[in-house]
Order: sequence, then structure tokens, then C-alpha cells
Amino acid sequence: MNGVRAAVGSIRARPGTVAIVCLGLAWGFAMHSMGWAQLAHFAQVRAFDAGQAEIDPWHWETGDKAWIDGHFYSVKSPGVAALSLPLYQALDTEVGRDLASTAITNARRTAHPRWAADERPNYELYGYDPVRTMLVQARIERNAPVVWALTLLVAVVPAVLLLLGVRRVADRLEPGYGTAAAVSLGLGTVLMIFAAEYFSHVIAAALGFAAFAVLMRERRGPPRLASVALAGLLAGLGVTFEFQVGLVGLILFFYALARSARWLPRAAAYATGAVAGALPALAFNTWALGAPFELAYSEAVAELGRTGHEELGLNSDGFFGITLPRADAAIELLLANRGLLVLTPILVMAVVGVVLMRRRGHRAEANVIASVAIAYFVYNSGYWQPFGGGTPGPRFLIPGLPFLAIGLAFAYRTMPALTLALAIPSAVAMLTASLTYPLLGEQGTGTWVEWLSDGSLEHTLLTAAGVSDPWLATVPLLAAIAFAIAFAVRATPSTPLGSLAPALAALGIWVIVAVLGPSIAGDEATPLGGDTEALALVGAGATLSLVTLALLRLRERRPQPLGEPPRRPALSEPIS
Repeated sequence: MNGVRAAVGSIRARPGTVAIVCLGLAWGFAMHSMGWAQLAHFAQVRAFDAGQAEIDPWHWETGDKAWIDGHFYSVKSPGVAALSLPLYQALDTEVGRDLASTAITNARRTAHPRWAADERPNYELYGYDPVRTMLVQARIERNAPVVWALTLLVAVVPAVLLLLGVRRVADRLEPGYGTAAAVSLGLGTVLMIFAAEYFSHVIAAALGFAAFAVLMRERRGPPRLASVALAGLLAGLGVTFEFQVGLVGLILFFYALARSARWLPRAAAYATGAVAGALPALAFNTWALGAPFELAYSEAVAELGRTGHEELGLNSDGFFGITLPRADAAIELLLANRGLLVLTPILVMAVVGVVLMRRRGHRAEANVIASVAIAYFVYNSGYWQPFGGGTPGPRFLIPGLPFLAIGLAFAYRTMPALTLALAIPSAVAMLTASLTYPLLGEQGTGTWVEWLSDGSLEHTLLTAAGVSDPWLATVPLLAAIAFAIAFAVRATPSTPLGSLAPALAALGIWVIVAVLGPSIAGDEATPLGGDTEALALVGAGATLSLVTLALLRLRERRPQPLGEPPRRPALSEPIS
């Protein structure tokens, strides 16, 4: 009994931590279907297990590969595969295979088995060979539960740690609002999706943000070269997981130097740490390709054909597919049916919050955040495939999202109604994507609504355990999210909503952007043409936002019982 009371007391005392952990449980409960990116990482895991860099035995599972000197290689950075290897080896036992087989058998009993081979497969993806197609798809299905387990290690846990870091940094700058910022990041941006997907984006973003947090803490105390070196090490490790995180590392290098006029020792410390962190990637490139700065991206496969490498040069334009920023790509990133302003309008308030943050005197940190956000947007606008293939949003921007999320603490403190009004439709879109199949291609977001109405949902841990009803299998996931929101509310000071007029105006503008934006961006599937189900997604987000604001307003106007003034946690009170 005393143990239970202690646990309850701990939960009440640390609602912010509990909120983030609940969100992590929701991510871990989902067992998403796999695409080329996940399978490219997984092919590399099995290659490492076999003591080789080539993925020849598994290359038909993915198109994210390169053909170099007669062998296939994954185009992914080696960090995810290296981190996954020990767990994969632990799972690659008779017990592990039996558990995976049971999960697959149970998943097949559902009305919409998401891992099973396609009834009408695209033979073109497998060299036009029907027999190979069936064998490869069966192998992919057999490994789906294994990849889910690896995802817990390389995505779910790093995502939880990332949100805890965002909360901590935000609370230092705007005490009390760090949890709201972190949970909004986890629910209302594409991090909601990729925290539960076998990609490298989240763990790379976590390492880059951790480097920022270390430097920020060092700036608030005496100069310490050890902290500067640690920040460099974290940024370098980020590159080992995702090469593009070098952008974050470069910006943080100048942030580290700006602390002191004695810039040379700091530069040396940061650079030494960064090189040490990047050594695994450099060593892998040397082992696999013969030179530390040789990347498989240079020979990425453009067309599979009958050989799996019919045409090379997928990223041959510019610098590994990156050219000068293009206006049409920038418009797509913002206004396409998977664009930032259409699906995740909460990011507008993040930008506004960064401006408020700078005005409050946090100039250096605000400048870093703005630099990271701008650098990634410019880089992404110059890439030939802005959304990175099938995705619920611009996945290459993920390393910049935790930085921007710091601005949400200031937005919630200053403009709670406006921020909440845009946070809710963002969360609705991301949750809908997560429940169905988030990695959309050219089809519009109305596809999520169709799948939702048909009950065609992603599998969960309960599906693997034998629960065939998709909605029943999803209940624990939804409950975990509900608890995350409830504890986040408890962890955040009660702030008067103020005037609702700006919030209603912003919500109305978002509805217009969400409906008309895809047409402006030139999408084939738009809410006004061919993808009318997307209107239901927009309507659900707007309606839930309006209802929430109305209920909060009514609660504010409700008379308080005598002797019980509204409780507002003091800023000196621990909020964790």
C-alpha cells in the first residue's frame, strides 16, 4: 500500500515527466507498416550481422540503395544499423522468431492485415518476377515485428528523451510552459509519426538538440571546454546517424564560439568532439566504400528495372541532389496537402514564439533557433524531392523541429488561446495519420479519412497479441495520448485565455489555407478536386478546436466556490 501511495505521489509531483512518458507509450504501442526507408536501414542491420557492408541478399526489399562496383549498399547513415545490431542479434533466436510468427499469424486474422503481401503486387518493384515478389514480400512480413522492436530502441526512446530535453530547456527560458511545448511537439508535428518509425530522423534530431542544450547550460555558468567538447561530440554523433545533421553542428559551432573572446580553444574543443562523434561514419565509409568522405548517395539507384540497378544517379543533380532553393519547392513545403501550414499550423506559433523569445532578451538562443530553422528550410527547398517520398510532411525538417518548439513555451504563455487553436488541428491530423498509414505518396490526406472510416488501421501490440478488432486494439494507444494531454495540462500554469477573436481569426485563416493551399501548390489531389475526404479532416480539426476553446471559456466564467481561488502554480514550484 505504501508503495502504491508513493507511486501516486510521484506521478502527482511530476506530471510533466508522466505526460511525456505516456506519449512514449503511445508511440511504442503502434506497430507501423514498413516502406523503403525502414527496410534500407534493416538491410544494413542484417549486413552488419553478416560482417559485411553490402546488402546484396536483401536489396530487393528496398529502393533506397546504391550500386557500387558490383554490389548494393544502403544509402542510409550507419548509426541506426549499428545501434540496432545487438538487439537484432538478441531477437534472432528461436524464441524471438516464434514470437514474431505468432504476431504475424494474429495480424493476418484482422479484417485489414497491414503486413501481409499485396493481393495485387507491383511486380515492377521486384524485377518483374512474380516468384521473387512473393518471396520478398513474405520475408518483409516475417520481419515486421522485429523491426517494430528495433524501432523502440532507435526512435521511441530517443523521442522521449528529446521531449524531456525540450521541456527542460523551455522551462529554463519560460518557466512552467516547457511541458506544453514538448507535448505539442510530440503530438502536433511530424515527430508524432517518426517517433514510432524505423527512421534515423528522431535520434539524429535528439543528438543535435542535446548538443544545443549542453552549450546553453555552459553559457549560464563558468566557461568549460569539457562541455564544449561534449556538445561537439553529440553533434558529431548526430552526423553518424544522419549526415544532414551537420547543418545543426555547424550552427552550434558558431554558438559555442560566441560565448568568449578566447575562441580558439573553444573551436578546438568543439571540433575535436565533433570529429570523434563522426568517426563511426567516417570509419564505415572507409570500410564499405574505400574513403572516409565517400557516400553511397553518389550512386543511388534511380530505376530498379530487372536488375535492381537499371539506372543510377537519383541524387546526381547539384550536391547529392541539393541545388539552389526553388520557389515552387518552398510553396510545396508550406501549402501542399502534406505541407507545414496545412497539416501542422502549430509551427506558425512556434515561429511567433521565437520572435517573443528574442524580445525577452534570449537573443543568442533565438538566433540559433532561427538559423537552424531557416537553414533546414532553405536546404529542403533545394532538394529535388522536398517531402522525401511517402511521408506525412517534410521529414527532412525534423532536426529543426525541437529547436522551434522552444518558441511554443513563449507562445502558450503570451497567447494561449491562439496557440491552442492551432495546436488542436495539428494534433488531429498527425493522430489520424498515425492511426492509419502515415507514409502517403501522391494521394491526398483524405486517404487517411477513408482508411479511418473503413477501420483500416495500423496494427498495435494488442493486434500482435491476438485482438482482431482494429479499434479495440487501438484503445490503449488513444488512452495513453489522452493521459499525456491530461498530465500536460496539469503541469502547465493556468493562464487566462484572453480574447478569443485572434484565435478564431487564425483558425479561419488556417481552414482557408488547408482547403485552397494544395491547389496553389499544384497538387493533383486537393480538397476541392479529387480528395474531398480531406475536408472532413479539416472540419474535424477546426470543430474540435472551437469546442475546446468554448469549453475553456465557460470554465473560466464559472463562479469559483467561496474560499477556493483559482489555483495557479507559482513559478518557484517544481514543474516537472
